[in-house]
Amino acid sequence: MTNVNRLTMCGWLTALAILLRLPTFVTRLFDPDEAAIGVQAMVVRAGGTLYRDIYDRKPPLPPLLYAASFAATDSTDVRPLRVLVTLMLAATGIVIALDCWRRWGVTAAWWGGVLTIAGAMALWPADAGAANYAHFALLPGAAAVVLARRGTLLTAIASGVSIGLAILTRQSWLLGVVPACISVGVCGRWRNAVPFVGAAALTVATTGLYAPFGSFWEWNVTNSPGFVFAGADLWTAFVHGLASFGGFVIFHPVVVVAAAIGAVGAVAALRRRRAPTDWDLWLWVASGVAAWAAGVRFFGHYWLQALPPLVLLAVPVVIRWTGRAKSLAIAGVVIPGVAAWVLLFVPGSFHHRPDTSNLAAYVKAHSSKDDRVFVWGSYPEILLASDRLPAGSLVHADFVVGRSGGRNDPDETLKSAVPGALDTMMKSLQADPPQLVLDTSTAKDLGYENFPTSVIPAVDQFIHDNYQQVATVDGVTVWQRTPAS
Repeated sequence: MTNVNRLTMCGWLTALAILLRLPTFVTRLFDPDEAAIGVQAMVVRAGGTLYRDIYDRKPPLPPLLYAASFAATDSTDVRPLRVLVTLMLAATGIVIALDCWRRWGVTAAWWGGVLTIAGAMALWPADAGAANYAHFALLPGAAAVVLARRGTLLTAIASGVSIGLAILTRQSWLLGVVPACISVGVCGRWRNAVPFVGAAALTVATTGLYAPFGSFWEWNVTNSPGFVFAGADLWTAFVHGLASFGGFVIFHPVVVVAAAIGAVGAVAALRRRRAPTDWDLWLWVASGVAAWAAGVRFFGHYWLQALPPLVLLAVPVVIRWTGRAKSLAIAGVVIPGVAAWVLLFVPGSFHHRPDTSNLAAYVKAHSSKDDRVFVWGSYPEILLASDRLPAGSLVHADFVVGRSGGRNDPDETLKSAVPGALDTMMKSLQADPPQLVLDTSTAKDLGYENFPTSVIPAVDQFIHDNYQQVATVDGVTVWQRTPAS
């Protein structure tokens, strides 16, 4: 009977995930990361290799999943990936629920599953609706948290594989290696930390089977500190961070309040010179908060890394609530969930991105599917919409100008350019010249107004020597390759 009850719970949690993500089964993009992943996927689908023919400072598994979907559907439709993310979200809720069932019983299991699934969707539309790195990483990351705390050698190894997969999906999960080692030791035997680390390392090393491992490491790890710690306006960062934190609290009142009550208990235990119950989970939370704060960008979906341990801390508190407190808790899940669900139907709410239709139509009319297109700026959506391969080997030009996270002064950002990125771009442009160049610096709403091509003389010279200006579409200046004389 217990197994039947568990299967019933898993079915209902899956239905909840489908219901909450149903508004995402549309063609519009929810954030630029989806387009950036899609651009890499198009290159892979065409026979290219990550970190050799196309570069991004992001891990490889999401682009490979996109590439497999694009190849299977013979399109650049992102909806199958949204379906996959939905199923992965359901699986995440089930993983947390089953762990709660084992520890605290059936009521805890329901709370754990619902808080996880509803919590992952209780974000602003751009953060909740996408199929991006953070969403793909949630399942293996949550599995790593749960398995590290099971206490056996096999579960320690399984946790290592899981966190390795999470790192290959969103590299910030690398911060979870330390709390995972502590969970493995505290909940089992400290010597199991060695096979955990070995399994994680071997899983990450499998990148070498489908991409140059050295280039992967350089773009994902070696160059990351320069990106994360690049200078930013502190006041702007503070405001963004406060808004992101406030948004998480408003959308997740039950998790926040319950975890806060748990924190009070943990502090009381420390005052009595006793180790708090589940203190390793607080280290997992700290690593998630560090991932959210890294680079002071504070995007809402960055909170997903902190969600699984927060839920596991909240559940034993929530299940003790009765009467009015329990009713308020249910309302605290339902009301934010419904609000976030409704907002998903509003295109561009809280995160507007320009319409690509006019420019995509022009690109399709003036190039063939075999032609490459060079986009000066950070506008991968246009390549996905027009189904044209990128020129320059980079998903966007931010790597050569150092622009990121609200940093828009070239006098400051150029110092943060990725080493070697310009050489990579220029070699690719010269080896395989694009048919069209799209200069987004002349548009008012694409973020490149401060970065005309003249800030990088080599790029500016290449364009003026080989292309002629032929049109302006929605503010974007279009250059066409000059016929060889």
